[in-house]
Amino acid sequence: MGIKGKVGCGCLIGILVIIMVLAGLSLHPVSLRFLGKSFRYEDKIVPADAIFVPRFQEDHNGELYVEAFREYFSGNGKVVYIENDKVLGTDIYDLVSRLAKSRGIKDNVTKPLYAEDREDRKTSFFKQKLKEAGLKKVIVVVPEYASRRYHNMYDPTRDGGAVLYMIKPAKVSYFRADRWWRDELSRSLMAREFYASLLYYYSMLRKEKTG
Repeated sequence: MGIKGKVGCGCLIGILVIIMVLAGLSLHPVSLRFLGKSFRYEDKIVPADAIFVPRFQEDHNGELYVEAFREYFSGNGKVVYIENDKVLGTDIYDLVSRLAKSRGIKDNVTKPLYAEDREDRKTSFFKQKLKEAGLKKVIVVVPEYASRRYHNMYDPTRDGGAVLYMIKPAKVSYFRADRWWRDELSRSLMAREFYASLLYYYSMLRKEKTG
């Protein structure tokens, strides 16, 4: 049953990719760039209590963590929280800690957050943990193509404004924002974001109807 769900999800993403490719053949590049930019959102960044970096599997070179370290050195956060995960038995947090140390960041600056098996409610889990840490302002560093969705997911008005989340979209080399329709990985990421955004809005509609 679980396998069928994964296959269905993969087929749907494939269909979305095909639709977006066909759109790329029929639309002008200016329109496609506008479509790509509609996925981008950016908050005005002010000094915060912490910086949070969610895990993106496609960020193989740790570009999001480097961006978070830039914010830290700019004085925009006192601590950097990392969504922890395991890759081939190795903690992502351990790798990021080494990266931080190589850039002159002390060990107590980076902290792990591990959602374990809470995949379906991971965002709520992280928000609760950050709130329990006594944080009032948190910068969330994500790739540009995912920033609009994260803005909606971390909208402080949904939690009564207990914590102010500021979305920091980071430019990453593996996503070609100006020509996403011509790059296989970029097309795939755009299709995935479209699919994830639809799921998010659908879940919110269900909550409003049942709530």
